[in-house]
Order: sequence, then C-alpha cells, then structure tokens
Amino acid sequence: MKQLLYIFSAVSLLCACKKDSARVFEESPEERMTARISELESGLLSAEHGWKASLTTTAQGGYGLYMDFDAGQTVLMVGDMNDESATNASTSSFRIKWVMNATLIFDTYNYITLLQDPSPSSFGGTAGSGLQSDVEFEYQRTSGDTIVLRGFKYKNDLILVKATAAEKSRFLGADYKANIDAVNEFFAVNANNYVMIDGITSKVEFVLDKSGKKASFQYVDDQGAVQQVAGKYNYEDVGINFAPGFTVNGITFVKGKLEDDVFVLYSSDGSRYEIQQNDLPILPMPTLFAYNGTYRELYIGSGLPPGITSGFNAAYQGSVDKFAAMNPSRTLVDVRFTLANSTTATVTTRNNNGTTTFTAVASFKYTYENGVITLSDPAYDGNWTARRLQLIDIQDYFVNGSPFRVDYVQSSNPDITNIGGLYEVGDDTSFFYGTLRK
Repeated sequence: MKQLLYIFSAVSLLCACKKDSARVFEESPEERMTARISELESGLLSAEHGWKASLTTTAQGGYGLYMDFDAGQTVLMVGDMNDESATNASTSSFRIKWVMNATLIFDTYNYITLLQDPSPSSFGGTAGSGLQSDVEFEYQRTSGDTIVLRGFKYKNDLILVKATAAEKSRFLGADYKANIDAVNEFFAVNANNYVMIDGITSKVEFVLDKSGKKASFQYVDDQGAVQQVAGKYNYEDVGINFAPGFTVNGITFVKGKLEDDVFVLYSSDGSRYEIQQNDLPILPMPTLFAYNGTYRELYIGSGLPPGITSGFNAAYQGSVDKFAAMNPSRTLVDVRFTLANSTTATVTTRNNNGTTTFTAVASFKYTYENGVITLSDPAYDGNWTARRLQLIDIQDYFVNGSPFRVDYVQSSNPDITNIGGLYEVGDDTSFFYGTLRK
C-alpha cells in the first residue's frame, strides 16, 4: 500500500512540474526576443514630435540631442556638441537587433558617433577611445514618456523623453543655439555665482564648465573643510538639464534656466534656487591657489588693476619709471607671480625696448602652510641680473616682504574682479596683487 502511495505521489509531482514548465516556457526564446525588439521599436516610433535626449560620457560631461526616428530606420538629429550640430539637422540610419537584449544601434556616422570618434582631431577626445561613449545602446525600460537605454561598452545612460510640438520647433529652429549662447554668455559675464541651500550655513558656489560640460557645487562646511559635488549637464531647447544624481545636502538638482536675466536652478520637487553673485570668489583663496590648484598665478598686465591701493604700488611704479628712463626708453610689459611646482615660485617680468621683448625671472624656494607663503633662497637669471637696476624695487619687495598671507583683493572699481593678493604678514596695507590665472 505504501508503495502505491509513493508511486501516486511521484506521478502527481511530475505532472505538477510539467504544468509549471509549460507555464514558464509558454513563449519560446525567439518569441521573447521578438517581443522585446518590437517593444523598443514601437516605442521609438511612438513620439509624434520626436525625443529630447541626454547622454553622458565617461571621459567628459553630458551632451544633449533632439532625435526623431521614422519607420524607414532613419533618425533626424541635432545636438549641443558644437555650433554645427546645434544648427544643422543631420539624417542617419539606425537599426534594432538582439545583442543579449534589444539594442539600438546607430550604424552610420552622426552626432552621437562624434562622441566616440577615436581621432582627437574630430572632437578632441583621446586617441583610440574618443570621449568614451557608445553607438550601441541596450534597452533598459520604458516609463511613461521616457525610454532609458544604456551604452553597451561604457554603460552611460541615453535617456529619451518625448518632446512636445513647441519643443520640436525650438530644437529645429534658431532657438536651440540661441539658448546655448545665452546660457554661456550669462556665466561668462557673471562670476562668483552661488546659491543658498537649506542646511548649509555658507554660500554654495555653482560652477558651470562649458568646455567639459560639467557642473559643480562647492562650499566650506562647518568644520572648515571644502566640500564639492560634481555633475554633468547638457543644453536643451530651454536652459540646461542635469544628469541624474546631482545632489547636494539631500536636494537633487534637475534643471536650470534663465528667467528675466536671472539664472534659476530647479530641484526635483520643483523648488527654485536663484543664482546670485558675490563680489569675491566664494571659497577662501588658499583652497584654490596652489601649484596644482584652480589658480597658480597672479598676473599684472600693462598696468596695475585700477581701484586698488597697496604698498606694492610704489615698488611697481619705481620699476616702470626706471625702465622709462633708459635710452632707448623701455616699457614694463607685465609681471607675474607663479607657483611653478610644489617647492619653487617665480616672479617673471617682461620689458620691451620698442622692437624686442625681454623676459627676466627670479626664482624662490617656498613653503605654503595655513595660507601663508614664505619665500627663501632667491636666484636670478641673466636677464634679471642685467636689468637689476630697473627691477630692484620689485626684487626687494619680494625678498623683504616675505612671508605673505594669501587672500583676495577687492577693487573700488566694480568691473575689476578675480584679483588675488600676497599680503605682507603684519601689514594688510601692503600686498602684491594681480588677476588669478591658471
């Protein structure tokens, strides 16, 4: 009797397994592949007015495009790579095939191909890998009006959002490039940009790097440490779009745009953050001024920056006067203080006799601690030695004035910005100063 029960149970279990197997494999692998490909293809063709697209690269920042796919496997495209791509819509081909998943492949050269072009002369990427982007994108998912794909090799997301008729018109008209130009102009004209963010007591600097297509927030926290959050962005028909994950103190920023000549950042919950401008750079100068920092040089051009009074002015003017008294008369072309490397600083001057410009260099060993630069062991090249009489005031200023405290300098002229200084320790009225440069 027990044997009959065992046999009956085994038969029942086998039947159940067959029933489950039939349910799991009711579609063949070929049918599932076809369905997945069809889902992607029908999705791409479902946007009546095309798609707003954003794509990040591994080697650089983000890039934006407008795409319109048709049933003939061609795609119309503009992009924010350069003036050409923003103003001239190109048509190229695409196809969808199964490569471990439904995959969108751009199989003729277009603006997306430009990002992975292995020739540096094409778009400035690295030889052999370009900006480390893809032309084959694996289908991830569709959510509402958004399709998400992922680069097959570099795994960067290509995000497509259905465009409206008005957005399509702006992308394919003059508005697209006009928006790019307006955003770039705003950040070229306005320096020391910042926002105030809840939970952060200090001003939060916002930096837009148009050459690298990157954005960043940076600020000094309550412990005095510099915090930075970096992200990537692309231009759209209106404003800019941030790649996912651009989050500061729990606030995720998604977009930014100009509103009545003010640039406004928007968070994911719709909150507005107006960008304001500070007279001086937001971060303390010692956090930026270093041989390998944001700036490493203080530069004086053909004359001292106006609106600034310092004990150095007399030393500078003394050198100008001595060059002018030469026969033939000479002019002091420029002066710069540079942190050449981690141990050597230089003071470089150039003077001109009307036909030839001569460069003279004084070198110092230096230490840089707690925002104070201490110079030692001066050495002078042949041109400096030959013109020691004309350069003695500047030479003595650096030899006798050290150590110097690093800090910003503010001019009474509102048009003069981004000036850094080396203040004599113990005498804030005397400082070498110039434009901060890399």
